[in-house]
Formats: sequence, C-alpha cells, structure tokens
Amino acid sequence: MDHITIATCVGLIPMDLDELVKSKATAGLAMKLDVTQTEDFIKGSASYGMTKRLGLGSASAATELARVCGREGAIGIVMGLLFPGNA
Repeated sequence: MDHITIATCVGLIPMDLDELVKSKATAGLAMKLDVTQTEDFIKGSASYGMTKRLGLGSASAATELARVCGREGAIGIVMGLLFPGNA
C-alpha cells in the first residue's frame, strides 16, 4: 500500500503522513488524533493526552511503551491510532 492510499485511509493529506515518518507531527495529525504532543511520544515521553488516547492508566506506562518500542515502533503505534475504529 503506498503512502497516498494510507494517508487517504486515515484521513490525512500525504504530507502529514510523510512528516510523521520523519518523526514530526503536523497540525493535521494533531487534530486527527486530538493530541498535540505526538512528537514527544515518538521521542520517548508521553503526555496526559497521549496516555489517554492510548487508553493507558498512567503517563509512565505510556512513556515506557514509547521507550521500549523506539522511534519506529512509536510511529507505528501513532499510525495505528489513526485507522478507523481506533478513535
């Protein structure tokens, strides 16, 4: 599946998806996730908003998840949150 198809499936413009792959969160991504600190999660820390979005009980658990998964894993988690049914 190419990135244009993936972006369309998750309701983003292709540039937003390209930036996510580069570990950057655009305003469009933040709006779609309803989380403004997405880049922090990709870098290994988690805000209250991201913790809530992930459905975890504590920011320390979300931070540990980001840390253990690493940058690429955290990007994958964020992408998974974007797909329909994960709202």
